[in-house]
Amino acid sequence: MTQRLKLEPSPISQTRVAKVFSPVCECDSQAADIQFSLRHADHLRIAIRLDAHEVTIADGEFAKGLVHAHWNGRDAAGAVVPDGIYYPVVHMRRAQRTIDLPNPIRLDTRPPSITVTRLRSNGPKLTVLYTVSEPAHAILVVDGRRAVYTYSTRRHGRLTWYGRVNGRAVPARHHRLAILAEDLAGNRSAAAPLR
Repeated sequence: MTQRLKLEPSPISQTRVAKVFSPVCECDSQAADIQFSLRHADHLRIAIRLDAHEVTIADGEFAKGLVHAHWNGRDAAGAVVPDGIYYPVVHMRRAQRTIDLPNPIRLDTRPPSITVTRLRSNGPKLTVLYTVSEPAHAILVVDGRRAVYTYSTRRHGRLTWYGRVNGRAVPARHHRLAILAEDLAGNRSAAAPLR
């Protein structure tokens, strides 16, 4: 039977699982998305392994095709589980199979920190050199509005502001500038004023 199972195509394919998320970020990545294609309709129980036990995130009949499930980072009692690596598992009732998905999900609730290492101003151009505690985007906020969001997540980076917010030049006057970091899970650091 083991040999036959090895030769059969997997009942699950096209697996896509969120790599990192934060259940406390109040952002788009506050739940881990789990998606796969099911070869045949079955009764599935989709769960997340938590040490010696599991938390069920979906239980029911699923048609052949795409299956979506979400994990909010909580255990069966509704408490946020500790930061760490977790794995999804799919129990198939009719196929009598359990499939451990090899995709790790990293739960991260700790915000990054950001330190400004140098400021350079040249007319309307401001360059900020910074260091972050983990891979993260840097965000420059001007008068409470986001002005710059870096695509890079390097630990040592720079951002440049050309005196514009939402594509419009800001008036020549005193402005409140602050910088903060957003990690890959969506956690944000406290805003650090630029002086």
